[in-house]
Amino acid sequence: MIVDFGAYLGNWPLYPLPIRDAAGLVGVMDRCGIGAAFVSLVDGAFSLNPRDANERLKSMVAEHAARVLPVGSVDASSPCWREDVVAGIEQVGLAGFRIHPTYQGFALDSNGVVALADTLAMAHRPLFVASFIDEERFQHPAFRVPPVSLDQIAGLIRRAPETTIVLNNLTVEQATALLDMPGISLSNVFMDVNAMDKPFSGLAQLIQHHGSDRLVYGSQVPFLYPEAPLALLQESTVPDDGAKAILEQNWRTSEVLRGLVESVSLT
Repeated sequence: MIVDFGAYLGNWPLYPLPIRDAAGLVGVMDRCGIGAAFVSLVDGAFSLNPRDANERLKSMVAEHAARVLPVGSVDASSPCWREDVVAGIEQVGLAGFRIHPTYQGFALDSNGVVALADTLAMAHRPLFVASFIDEERFQHPAFRVPPVSLDQIAGLIRRAPETTIVLNNLTVEQATALLDMPGISLSNVFMDVNAMDKPFSGLAQLIQHHGSDRLVYGSQVPFLYPEAPLALLQESTVPDDGAKAILEQNWRTSEVLRGLVESVSLT
């Protein structure tokens, strides 16, 4: 089963998104052969009340609980983040949390984020880290937000080795640099391939030198067409076994991710 580790619902402040409800998202998933998706609320990256955002997300996806796994929002710089996480897991039933450090205004390798990561490890929930939401080349001049730095990503991984971390929207260059770093364990880290489309042969070269076992599928829908990363895997120079592993198999090596996906009825 293909699993999408990088989908969104909700409202973007600068322009209307083509898909804003769960029914529309599931329709796209059916079109692309995606069985399940980890989905966040776009609004959550800007909300001063994460609990409200998380409850709205849960309400939005309730009728599609067999396909859509809600990934909550949390502000790691807030003094209430721990209570927000507990409420999100125990009361809302969230499948994890996604943070957007450069949009939310905190450093990824700060003590607060490390404590958040440790808390999620104990709760058997993944931490999703979005390098960006809106790619820099498409950003409005008045709304410029840089991607998360690779140094901060590496810092978090080193300080939270027990946490299952899914990195959204890394480039080929960033993924290669992370895989080449000495003294860092990526055994609990997965990277989606959504932003690994440049250069065209870059993903194939990464797999040739480092294998594909740390890679998973992410669509960045509704900001991008989900067919784009699928085409990258299925129509480029990526070997067939590597593409199949990324789409259907690598997430199964994580007890945390496998348990969450297998909790939906399609499995």
